[in-house]
Amino acid sequence: MSSRGSSSKRAGKRRSPKASGSVSLPQEDNQDSQSSFHQRPFDINSFPFTFEHIHDASHSVRIEADTDPSTSSYHWDDQSITSSVSAYREENGRTYHAYSDGSWHYPNDSWELERLDWQFNDKNYFAPWSKERPPKRILDLGTGTGMWAIEVAEEFESAIMIGTDLSPIQPELVPPNVHFYVHDARVNDWWWPDPFDYIHIRMTLGAWENFEQDIAHKAFQHMEPDGWFEAQELLPAIRCDDDSMPADYAPKLLYEDLEDCARRERRPLDIAATYKQGLINAGFVDVTEQVYKIPISGWPKNKNWKTLGDLWNANCLDGIQGMAMALLHRVRGLKRHQIEIHLVDARRGFSDKSVHAYQKFYVVLGRKPRSDEMITSPSAPEPEPAEAPEGSSK
Repeated sequence: MSSRGSSSKRAGKRRSPKASGSVSLPQEDNQDSQSSFHQRPFDINSFPFTFEHIHDASHSVRIEADTDPSTSSYHWDDQSITSSVSAYREENGRTYHAYSDGSWHYPNDSWELERLDWQFNDKNYFAPWSKERPPKRILDLGTGTGMWAIEVAEEFESAIMIGTDLSPIQPELVPPNVHFYVHDARVNDWWWPDPFDYIHIRMTLGAWENFEQDIAHKAFQHMEPDGWFEAQELLPAIRCDDDSMPADYAPKLLYEDLEDCARRERRPLDIAATYKQGLINAGFVDVTEQVYKIPISGWPKNKNWKTLGDLWNANCLDGIQGMAMALLHRVRGLKRHQIEIHLVDARRGFSDKSVHAYQKFYVVLGRKPRSDEMITSPSAPEPEPAEAPEGSSK
């Protein structure tokens, strides 16, 4: 659970997204991405993103509150980001992706990328991979800053890693087995001609309208038998196991408001709880779901829980403006100064250690059955191979 700074340095200097006019991208009809043709991704040459949670956390575990939570176990070094991204849609002081404009309501500027890079690390995957049994072809959907893809590609040097995202926001220097593309995973058809044995998503809440239709069935079609799908996802709703959270607790009310906005935009935030059944319906077997708790401040007594809470508190305080700004502006019609005022009580609530609040984090795994295990395939026929895009990245 350390800062992502060391990983960022190893990956190389981050490249600022190019100005809108310097990248030639096709226009899609209504960014609902309901086209019937194979939509190719666009080579962008580099990417980072990761999330992790405490390993002994369980949804059934009761977290003991600290009787003296005034001191923090983690001293956060809050370094301000001085450089800003001057590309893509600019709105209320934040920047947003241009490709499939409006599909993702969260920023892609330097402030957000820095937060994503340090967010969490340590354990990158729960799928049963090892040096003795490495994955061969990996697809990281919604790769974000690409850090997960880079770290896993470094661990499994013989594997081919492909990362896709709506924004070209990645470092310039990447391992030779890493390839990144601008691509909207919600398009009806994926162009990939060769199947994968590992497909991964992490912290993509707000990206999918329907996980089963948008991702699970297509992942099944594009996966080798015995390959694994893995999802690591936050459920942002604020919860509490005792009576310490008042009915008007501002962070809880804020997330409920954001969820309503996201649903109106057909990009629900509470989608993590649908992943398990979505994989089962798509035909995956050995589907498992683990649910973990993340305290939103350093209120727990246990040192590990307290550290996790302090880290997550910094993440919440840093990220809440980016999460709220576009949704409250585009759906509620609020101006920037109104949103900032709206967030004051929420920021105060996040750090109130008298409230024993937490969020849930889901880890969902599913395996594509071997041919001798499948009676009937629940998914569509395997897609015809499509021509690869020109100029793969290195």
